[in-house]
Formats: sequence, structure tokens, C-alpha cells
Amino acid sequence: GQDVEGPGDPNNVAGRSTNGKDFWNFRIRRLKLSWTGNIFEKEYKYEVVLLGHEGGNDIIEVARFQWAKWAEFNVNVGQAKVPYNYQQLVSSGRQQFVDRSTVDAVFNQSFGKGLWFSGVIGGDTPWIKYWAGVFNGRLRAENDFRNNDRAIVSDAFSTGPGAVDAELMPALRLETHPLGNVADDMTDFRDREASKKILFSVGVAMNWFISRFSNTALRPTGASPGSGRSRTGQDTISLTVDGHFRFYGLSVNIEWHHRHTEFHNFGPLEGNGITRNRNRPGDLTDNGFLIEIGFFILPKQLDVGVRFAMVDSDEFWLNGSENKPNGIRPDSTEVGLVVGYYLAGHSLKIQADFTYVTYQLVVNAGTVPSLPTGSSAPSRSASSIANDNSDYLNVWQLRIQLQWIF
Repeated sequence: GQDVEGPGDPNNVAGRSTNGKDFWNFRIRRLKLSWTGNIFEKEYKYEVVLLGHEGGNDIIEVARFQWAKWAEFNVNVGQAKVPYNYQQLVSSGRQQFVDRSTVDAVFNQSFGKGLWFSGVIGGDTPWIKYWAGVFNGRLRAENDFRNNDRAIVSDAFSTGPGAVDAELMPALRLETHPLGNVADDMTDFRDREASKKILFSVGVAMNWFISRFSNTALRPTGASPGSGRSRTGQDTISLTVDGHFRFYGLSVNIEWHHRHTEFHNFGPLEGNGITRNRNRPGDLTDNGFLIEIGFFILPKQLDVGVRFAMVDSDEFWLNGSENKPNGIRPDSTEVGLVVGYYLAGHSLKIQADFTYVTYQLVVNAGTVPSLPTGSSAPSRSASSIANDNSDYLNVWQLRIQLQWIF
């Protein structure tokens, strides 16, 4: 269930009412069919995941082939998650909460098609785990400068979201596990005896995404050339650092995110001074922080957890304004509680979580992405700017999930 409050004129109760957005419903969040195995020899591996809850061009989630003759060096080709932030890389079936955080929703790099190398150096004590490769890098939306390359698309040249263009996206992730391998799991899913051993890991990742885009709220584009390739582009560097601790059923997961986007003009628009006199933004910088702490009261059976997540999105001026009320995303803060009961490990479990997300609204610069909680993003009211008041949208969520994997 979800309850939504706000926004509007702080002195106008009717303006703050959004009861029409409240709901209770049942939902099949995910339905996946997966195949993994070997071809000819054990070193030739494959993985295919199809989505029953999607359709059309989005039905394939993973289609990956791997040559894994040595643990230290593997070659991968196909479609899989871009090796970026930890919470996204951990399977949806091994999350502490019913679903991933608002920070993940704002910063993850989704799935990508490409060629990448991976490996583990150190055996049972992985001093280095690495992933390094190049991916297509397809623009998620004209107002969302991240990769999203899960859909099946044609090879015809195009521009905008889902475009096939001349740019490739390099990605790199490194991890170290100096006391032993920390499993790809948001919980400390070990029996009590095994969990007496302290484990921790640290990861760092980056990717560099370049593409053209067309968003007149951020950059007037002018007439496109015959190719249809936009004369405005973006250049985004994304960085994340994460740490993970496991001991005696206690799990601590921390992520920090930093993203910097610069906008560029090309062709006749190059050097037109569009950023002068506070007309249009030259760049955007966003930051995020996530911490989740959980504990197994009964080992591998009953756990509880808490979450705190925060997104600091950049605001900017437009059209010569002297303040910076404009943005393409609001700032947000999320707090949450969860309890989980495991009947057969992650394969059969029941989870119930309660999350509260508050968004500090901005004046929407054109069309903006939907909020991580699924609501459309309202624009900050004019009266809140005039009276120097903040404007908020608050979302309460109670979610109960039955997960069955077989």
C-alpha cells in the first residue's frame, strides 16, 4: 500500500491533498525464468534470464556467454548488469528489503550489451575481484543521463533514448575481500558458527557515459542535420564507493555515489554562450548515500533491518533567474524498517517493510523522470518560492512480499 501527501501551497490544504494517489493493491513484482549451464566444456558457460512480467522488446534481461578457463581471467560477451553499484548487482532475490533503495533507483546503470573481462585473484580470500569492459551506453531518457540498454533494438542509426550511436561506455569495478569472500547477498546468511568469522569487503566503480540528447529545457537544440543527430550532448562520469561488513548475523552495507554531467553544444551551436547570464546550466552534480543494517535474530530464519538513504540532486538557474529553484530531480530522504521470515532460505521467504520517503521539490525543468516510488514528480509551487518555503511530497509505503524461487 502507498499513501502520498503534498505538495502545494503550504497555506492551502486543498492544494496539499493528494488522496487520489493513495492505493492498496496486489502485484506480481517479478516473474523470471532463468537458465544457466555449460556448452561442450565447463569453461564455456551461459546464462539466460527472461522476464515474464515484461514483454515485447524488454523480455530479455540477461543473455550472456562466458569463457572461464581460469578464475583469474574470464571473457564475457552479451547482455548483463553493468558492473557498477553493489545493491544493483546483488540479485533482487537476495535483498534485505522488499525492493532496492531510492538511491539505487537514481544511480544504477541498469543492463548493458558489450564485452567485458572479469576475474578473482586470491582464491578463497579474494584480494581482488574485477570487472572491466565496454558497453553500448544507451541514453535512458532525455532528462536522465544514465545507461539503459536492456531492450532489443535495431541496428539502424538513431538519436535520443535507446539510440544506436558512435559512442561506447567504459565501465570498471574493483572489490577486495581481505578476510574471505563476502557473498553477493545483502544479509549475513550464514549459520551461527560460520558467522562468528568477521568478513568485510570494499568496492569502487566508475563509468563514463557520452551521448547526444535533445531537451530544450536544458539546451536549445536548433534544427538537426540530415542524420537526425542532435547538436547537444552530455558527458557523465559516475563514481561509487561501497563497504560491507558481516559478523554473527549482523550485516552492514554502505554506498556513496557521485555523478557529474557536463553539457556540450556542437556544430552551429558551438560557442553560442548559452550558459551566460544564468540562461542555462553548464553542468549538474548529484550525490547519494545509502546505509542498510540488518541482523538475523534466528540464523537463516528471522531477520530485521533498517535503511537510511539520501539523494542530493543539483539545482540550477534558468532564463536569467537569480536563484536556483530548477532541477530535473528533487532531493530525497528515505528511512525504512523490515522484518523477514525465511522458510527455505531466499528461495522461500516472506518480507514486510515500511518505508517513508520525503522529496524536497524543485521547479521542474521541462519533463522530469518519475520518482523512484512510482509517482510523477510535482513541480515546486510558485508561492513556496515567493515565501522562501520548502515544498515537499511525502510517500509512505507498507509492502508485504512472498518470494518463491524454484
